[in-house]
Amino acid sequence: MQAMSDDLPAWAVRLRAERRNRLWSQREMARRLVEAADEDIRPRLPSRETMIRRIKAYEAGHNRPGDPYRVLYARAFGLSEAELFRESADVSSHGSDVIDLVAWVEQTNVGDGTIGMLAEETQRLGESHAHVPPSRVLSDVVRLERHTRALLSGGRQRLRQTRELFRIEADLLAHACILFGDLHRNGPALSHGTAAAMCADEAGSSPAAALSAQAKTERWRGRFAASADLARRGYECSPPTQLRVLLASQEANAAGLLGDRVRAREALQRAEEAVQGGLSQDSGVSPWSCPRPRQALYALSVALQAGNPEAALQAARVAESAWASGDPRVPATWAQIRFGAANAYAMLGDLHGAAEQIEPVMSMPPEFRMSTVTNYLVELDARLDDRRFHGSGAAATLREQIRDFTSAALSAVGAGEDA
Repeated sequence: MQAMSDDLPAWAVRLRAERRNRLWSQREMARRLVEAADEDIRPRLPSRETMIRRIKAYEAGHNRPGDPYRVLYARAFGLSEAELFRESADVSSHGSDVIDLVAWVEQTNVGDGTIGMLAEETQRLGESHAHVPPSRVLSDVVRLERHTRALLSGGRQRLRQTRELFRIEADLLAHACILFGDLHRNGPALSHGTAAAMCADEAGSSPAAALSAQAKTERWRGRFAASADLARRGYECSPPTQLRVLLASQEANAAGLLGDRVRAREALQRAEEAVQGGLSQDSGVSPWSCPRPRQALYALSVALQAGNPEAALQAARVAESAWASGDPRVPATWAQIRFGAANAYAMLGDLHGAAEQIEPVMSMPPEFRMSTVTNYLVELDARLDDRRFHGSGAAATLREQIRDFTSAALSAVGAGEDA
């Protein structure tokens, strides 16, 4: 990643950071600027290639945007011109500005209709999570979060409306935390997760979703004890929804990674008790859903950690049965079940079984190969490096497939940057 010079103008640093925070390439930035133009401006814009050259020049600090580019940038980013082109530099590469929600003055001007539309769009983005590449969802989540924050910062609403805006802001920040983690960007994930918990507190609502997002981030950072404790805190304050099942399952997974099998079994039991106790249903495809296949995935992971491949394969069969019964097939969950089962077969020394499991997933579009998916292949590659597989042609073929799959995944994550 190219380091930014300390002597760049603040607005140049900000233009690049705002684009990168949304995971837009410079070509995508040009497209967004065209979309932001009205009928009077659009005919006067140059070719796409010329606009890309201008964007590069702006971000390098060679030229300062003038009319109409200042207004187009402001529209594309959802920011005011004054905020975007101010001279002082306060942009963080980890997006720490998301928690700097400025003080608001108690006035009324934001209608309930606007807030209702924000809530509906937030829910829609959550339900697109499973079937749209994370980089695209993140771009829309960040844009909506900035719009919500602008309303909060304006302070032109009643106290009741302010709390509802904080609740929406908390949901968007928690969702962004999950997406940044899926894209291997733990720094922004941490800051967004922390901000989500703060906003939930301001809203007077449960921080369970924020704690779930934070638990996931800490797991990828290798802080398994912190992850388990965050998930348990979330479970204790979660409403009776599928999120409660998810949090218990997350605690089980983190405890299993710690080697605490007793705690892992107890957490899995809590997840099952939550299901049996009756829960309000949701779409089954949001980041906070935990239908039977996803619950089975956590049981599979715990079984692998405990060195029990038979139990892992049984969990995979539970997931397959649930899909056959009509549960929504989320691509990431399906891929993880397959790769988890491949790990189980490798533990049993059955490389033919492992190859059968991963073969259907090899054509998965690279933009869906998020870290939660590829980590199972990292584990499988480590298992195939075992001495008993040395000299095995089947093992060598599997490892080559793994390298190709993960290489394409990393290329997809980096596609938001231009050379």
